[in-house]
Amino acid sequence: MTANDDGFEVLDRSTCLELLGTHQVGRLAWATVDGQVHVRPVNYTLVGEDVIVRTKAGAILAAARANLQMTFEADRLEPGVQAGWSVLVVGTAEDLGSTAEAAGLGDSVRLWARGARPHVLRIRAGEVTGRRLHPGNGEIVIVRWEPDAD
Repeated sequence: MTANDDGFEVLDRSTCLELLGTHQVGRLAWATVDGQVHVRPVNYTLVGEDVIVRTKAGAILAAARANLQMTFEADRLEPGVQAGWSVLVVGTAEDLGSTAEAAGLGDSVRLWARGARPHVLRIRAGEVTGRRLHPGNGEIVIVRWEPDAD
């Protein structure tokens, strides 16, 4: 891991994957053949280096079936201390269909949205990049509220 001139730490692949494994929500982005860019929030899980997403019939599934290159992004930001990280995974998505593998992987994704998401996609990580911004050298104050205190 190395820091560049603007204070961002450039993360190696293994650190990026480790950070991705700590979250459940990210964004999936792709461009259609006519140049329109689409970005959708998704729940996900990381299995090895693969991002697993469940979806319903619609734009995400259509993009995967069209073999469009996709970019998956997850981040964690801490505005109070002006710090955080962001990781990008570039790859193609594969619709796993109604296989036993799809059922097993799909069960590992914790959905937030209501409604069925029967299609399981696997995004094979090609390029994985990330950056982290550490808190500045200023003072950080942590305030704890104790409701039972006098």
